[in-house]
Order: sequence, then C-alpha cells, then structure tokens
Amino acid sequence: MSDTPTTSRQRTGHPILSERQTATVDALVVAAEEAVRELGYDELTLRHVAARAGVTHTTAYAYFSSKAHLLTEVFRRRLVALPPPTADPDLSLAERVAEALAGPSLLLADDPAIARAALPALLASDPVVARLRTEVGLYLAQRVGLATGDDTDPAVSETVLLVFSGAMLQAGMGYFNYDGVVRRVVRTVEMLTAESARRPPPVATD
Repeated sequence: MSDTPTTSRQRTGHPILSERQTATVDALVVAAEEAVRELGYDELTLRHVAARAGVTHTTAYAYFSSKAHLLTEVFRRRLVALPPPTADPDLSLAERVAEALAGPSLLLADDPAIARAALPALLASDPVVARLRTEVGLYLAQRVGLATGDDTDPAVSETVLLVFSGAMLQAGMGYFNYDGVVRRVVRTVEMLTAESARRPPPVATD
C-alpha cells in the first residue's frame, strides 16, 4: 500500500508530487497532529494548520480538501507504518487475529486528542475521505486475511472485521478503552471456532 497521500492535487490531475511538494504535505501532517492536540477537532481549521506549517492556506487546500481529509491522512499514515503481522502457524486462530489487530487497535491509545479527532474525520462525507476510508478498510482486511489464512471460512474474516470496526467505533465514543477492542474480537473468534467445532461434519454424497 502506497504511503503517498490522496491529496487534492491527485483529484485534480496532479498525482505525482515533487520532493518539495512531498515536504509540504509532510509538514502539514505534522502541524495537524500538533494543532489538533491544542485545539481539538471542532476548533481546528486548515488555516491554523497552514500557519503552523509555514505555508499559506491556499497551499494547504491544494493538497487537502478539508480538515477531515488531513486528519484521515494522519490516521492512515500511522496505520500503514505498523509492522505486518507474522501469522505464526503455531498460534491459534484467535491468537493470530489478536496479533494482527493489536497494533491498529492501540494505534491511538496513547494520543487521545488524535483518537477523538480520527472518528469524525474518518466518518466525514468528503469524497476524498471516502476513498481513504476504503483504503484503510482494505489494509485492515489484508491484515486479517494474513491472520486467518486461506483455509478459514471467509465469513469468519468478515465477522472479525465487522466486530473490530464496531469495537473501534465504541472505543472512539468512550464506551471502553482501546485495549478492550482486541479482547472483544478475540472473544468473538473463540465463539465462532467453538461453534464450528460443534457442527457435525458434512455428509458426503455421490
């Protein structure tokens, strides 16, 4: 998965960034992290981020269509920087899933301001955010797929993703801590595998 952000320039036919443009995007991302810790999501504006990054607000809008776009890019970068899961075959399915999702679930646990901002940013209706949201979903699906393997019922992988997404949403709303996300997913996997073990084998037919 590419580390190149989906920027406004990409939407308008300028997909390749020069070294200087990449540095500008990087500066905006860092400034957004700093600014959201200071101001929170509601008070944050691209103008404030641009000033902190040392660029004009028109330059910021050339790369990011909204503050939701910029903060979704902050989250996406952190996500794709995580090391891939090892998918150790000696581990149980629940243990492999736990390893694959521990990093994503705890990604924002130590940065509550960005955690609070990530949820409204990821749910924004901005078309560019929607594309980034799809990319995030595909990345998580890849991690789960590595953990479950090719011989696992695809419905299990789908259920894991649904439970993980719902648990992350509830953690983001403050119902429990992010370290509780994986426990809930693992509990679901254990119930699924226990149920599968109880089912009688299919009857062979000629």
